[in-house]
Amino acid sequence: MAPRLRASLLPLALGAVLACSGSATGPAPSTPRVDFVDGAIEPLLIRGQTIVIEGFGFGDSQGTGAINLPKTGGGAVLAPVPPGGWSDRLLRATVPDSAASGPLTVTSAAGRHLTATVHILPHVVFAPAALTWQSRPAFPGAPAGVALAVAAEPQASGLKIAVYAAGGGEPLGGDSAIAPKSAVFATQVTPGGAISGWTPISGLPAPRAYAATVAANRFNSRLNGRALYVIGGVDSAGRARATVFRALGSADTLGAFTTIEALPAPVAGAMAVVRRGRIYVMGGADSLGRPQTNVFVGRIGLDGHIDGWFVEPSLPTPRAYGGGAVLDAHVTVFAGVADSAPPGGGLDTLRARLTTADAAPTSLVSGFFTGGWAPATAPLAQGRSQFATLTFGDVILVVGGVYAGVAGGGAETLAASISGDSLGSFTGPVGVNSIFAQGGGALVGPAGITWLDGDGTGHALVVGGVDLLSRERRAAVWGF
Repeated sequence: MAPRLRASLLPLALGAVLACSGSATGPAPSTPRVDFVDGAIEPLLIRGQTIVIEGFGFGDSQGTGAINLPKTGGGAVLAPVPPGGWSDRLLRATVPDSAASGPLTVTSAAGRHLTATVHILPHVVFAPAALTWQSRPAFPGAPAGVALAVAAEPQASGLKIAVYAAGGGEPLGGDSAIAPKSAVFATQVTPGGAISGWTPISGLPAPRAYAATVAANRFNSRLNGRALYVIGGVDSAGRARATVFRALGSADTLGAFTTIEALPAPVAGAMAVVRRGRIYVMGGADSLGRPQTNVFVGRIGLDGHIDGWFVEPSLPTPRAYGGGAVLDAHVTVFAGVADSAPPGGGLDTLRARLTTADAAPTSLVSGFFTGGWAPATAPLAQGRSQFATLTFGDVILVVGGVYAGVAGGGAETLAASISGDSLGSFTGPVGVNSIFAQGGGALVGPAGITWLDGDGTGHALVVGGVDLLSRERRAAVWGF
C-alpha cells in the first residue's frame, strides 16, 4: 500500500466525521449511536482526562443535552463539555473526579439517550522520589534492542495486564553489528508491579531488533479483538526495514504473525507511541544508520489492519534513539542522536547527543497533525540517547542511556513533569535507589514500558540493555 500524504494541515474534524460514517463492518451512518470514546470501543479512562466521543445523532448543539457517567457511591455525575465541544457527531468532555466505571450516557437536547461502556481509573499522582527499583525475573531472550508492549483488560477484580517482548539482538564486535532474533515472549503482571516468568509465544516471521511494538484491543483502539504489532527494526543484514508484523489472538494466546501494511520507509530506533488508537512513528534511522525526519501516523482499524500510514510534517532535524510522547493535543520528541550510528546507536561516548526537543499540535479527534513542528524548551541539560522512556499521566522518566557521566550512573533516572501539553525539564537523579547501585550496570539501550494498576498506581519494567562499562549485554529485568 502506498503511503498517504495529507494535502494540508487543517484540523481534520471532518476526516474524523467521515471515518465515523459507517463501513462494511460498521453501523449505517443514519443510526444514532456512540461509536468510540477516546478512540476505543470500551476505553480505559482516567479521572480528569479530556476525552472525545465519536458517533452520530448527538444534535448540532448541546442545548439541554448532557453527558453523564456513574458516580462513585451511586447516582450519576455530569461530564463537563467545553464551549464548542458539542456537535452532531463529535463531543469533547472531561472525566469528573467522582466518576466511576459503567455506562457513559449521551443525552441529546431532543431527549435521545445513547450509551457506551467505559472503565475509569483514579488519577494517582506519580511520585518519582518514591520509586524503588526491584529485580524481576530475568529475560530469556536476546536483550539488546527488545521491543516491549503492554495490554490491559478490565476484569471484575481489577485489570489483567500482559507484557510482550519481541525480537532483540546479540551485539557482535562491541557495537559494530547486532544479530537480531525472532523470539517473542509474554509475561503476566500481578497487582503491585511484579511479573511472572517469561513464556515464549509465536515468533516473528523474520528477526528484528530495535523495532517498535504496540498491543491493541477494544480498550485502547477500534479493534474488537486482540493484536500485537511489531513495526520496523533492524534485520539480519543490519539494515532497517519498513515491515509491520501482526499477530491476532484471544484472551491468553496469540496466533502466528503475518505481514501487513508496511511503513512508507525503513526505520529502526524510532520514537514510537500509541494513543487514542493511533500509532505515531517519529524519526529513527534508515537502512544505512542515518537518523531521519520522517513522521508517520497509522490508525488501528476495525479488522486489525492499519488504515493507511499517513505522512505527517517532518521533524525539524534528524533524530533517532531518543524519546517521544503524545500529550493532550501535542506530540513531542526529545534527545537522541542526529548523526549516523551503528544499529542501536553505538557505545561511543564521544558521539554528539541531542539535548533539544520539538513539539507539534495534533487533533484530539483525528490524531493527525494540525500544524508543523516547532522547537520546544530543551528538557535536558546535557545530551542523551538510547534510554528507556517511561510515561505516566503527569511525569516522564528517562532511564539509562549514553550521557556525560554515565560511567558512574549518577544520572541514571531523571524525571520531567507534564503540564497539559508542555514537558518540563528533566531533573534528578530520582528514586530511593538505582539499578547501577544494585550491580545492574550502566545500561545503554534498555527497553521500557509502563502501566497502571486498577487503583491507578503506576508501574514500569526496564528490560535488558548493554552495560557500557563491561560492554556486555544484560538480561536483567528491573521494575517498580
